[in-house]
Amino acid sequence: MESMATESKNSAGELLKQGRLRQRLSIAECAKRTHIATRFIEALEEERWSLLPSESHRLGFLRLYSRFLGVSVDDVLSLYSQKSAPAPAAKTEAPVEKQKPPEPTERRISDRRQVGWSPSSIPQLIGMAILLLVFSWVIYHTVRPRFFDQNQMPWARRRSPAQPRLVVPRTTLRIHQVQLKAHADSWLRVTAKNELLFEGILPAGSAKEWSGAGPFQLKIGNVHAVTLFWNNQPVDVAAGATGNTNQIRIPPQ
Repeated sequence: MESMATESKNSAGELLKQGRLRQRLSIAECAKRTHIATRFIEALEEERWSLLPSESHRLGFLRLYSRFLGVSVDDVLSLYSQKSAPAPAAKTEAPVEKQKPPEPTERRISDRRQVGWSPSSIPQLIGMAILLLVFSWVIYHTVRPRFFDQNQMPWARRRSPAQPRLVVPRTTLRIHQVQLKAHADSWLRVTAKNELLFEGILPAGSAKEWSGAGPFQLKIGNVHAVTLFWNNQPVDVAAGATGNTNQIRIPPQ
């Protein structure tokens, strides 16, 4: 009971450090077995939170490192939140803006009637459009036999036959769909055409999905904790893995 009370008074970094020392593990060995960089483990134990990339990285590394050392995740996150919670900001009263009085409805309606055409002019516009189409049709069929008859044009007989056009088939763009599900916390990095799509800890029970022309480059930190699908077909993520880490390209070369 006294040891538990002592641990509860420590900080999150001290709890992690004590858990590592109890198991007589070095920081380098922990980094190798958890796939967390050595500098990040040192930052966790020394509570130098600014060295971690983002808040999601902090929480993910704290969960993963605590479970690896056998330390209570709830205690570590509780101590972390107590020190990292921002101070409440002072309340400031926002200046009250004067609202403009709404314009009278009758004035807005009158403005609409003055601009453009009115609904009563629609039948006149339709009639004028029909007359214009009829007049154009009569002129076309009257003038065409005189000036556009191909048999009466001498240059039409000397024209060389039209060459057939070469139609280049369009290349269809294949869209690839990549879906990844995590059964346990695992580090993941996904890029496509040198663009970073995701990097960080994928919590247990969560899923990520990307689609595009590819190719997609995936680096998985724990291949036994994730399931990968390519166009709804399962992919063996453990094939060619080095330890628990593997790099996969979709589509393969």
